[in-house]
Amino acid sequence: MSAEACFHWGRRRITYRVTRDERRRLKIAVAPSGSVHVTAPLDAADDEVHYRVRRKGGWIAAQIEDFEQYRPRTPPRQYISGETHLLRGIQYRLRVLETEASRIYLSGDRIVIETPHTESVPHKAALLNHFYRLEAHTEFPRRLQAVSSLFASEGIQAPKLLIRPMTKRWGSYTPKGNLVLNIDLIRAPVQCIDYVIVHELAHALEPNHGPKWRWLMDKVLPDWRERKRRLETSLV
Repeated sequence: MSAEACFHWGRRRITYRVTRDERRRLKIAVAPSGSVHVTAPLDAADDEVHYRVRRKGGWIAAQIEDFEQYRPRTPPRQYISGETHLLRGIQYRLRVLETEASRIYLSGDRIVIETPHTESVPHKAALLNHFYRLEAHTEFPRRLQAVSSLFASEGIQAPKLLIRPMTKRWGSYTPKGNLVLNIDLIRAPVQCIDYVIVHELAHALEPNHGPKWRWLMDKVLPDWRERKRRLETSLV
């Protein structure tokens, strides 16, 4: 079950949704869309949950403002020749060619779409999404192998990697020890892909974002804050 509540922080009205599970600590997450999700222990009193959320009002408002500042301003995609799309942080221009069969590939600084359906936006979008999926399945295992070596002294080995679409986050580290990465991350610079992998692998030792987690991040990837900022600003 879940419940929705709200409060005001200054002039901003903050609405959040609370769900319950068997976790021991309260978790507050702000999605890039600005939605706020709270996960609370099953036995936590409602009043205590709402009190603790309000105590974090300043942090929540700051997160929402950051996401609003960097919210994508790209107009709706038409998938036409000359339109730009990101891959590993690099802008590539589309070249759409009318052919008998459909395929998509890189050619220099172009992503080439060959298709008999040059006027079909959904068809061209599906081709590009398939292209991103293939690129992610090539690039992410390579980056995981490289990044895992940074955790050798911590006794962490490369986990099983799962790649799939995600709507609210770039990655996660599951209770079963699996690393999940968002396919859309393939559009980000490689340094940002590495940051997300390091971020999630650090959760193998520390599930929360407390001092121990930040200490580990500083040790393994000293410039992680700059990479995080770049990730938040590069996909606009």
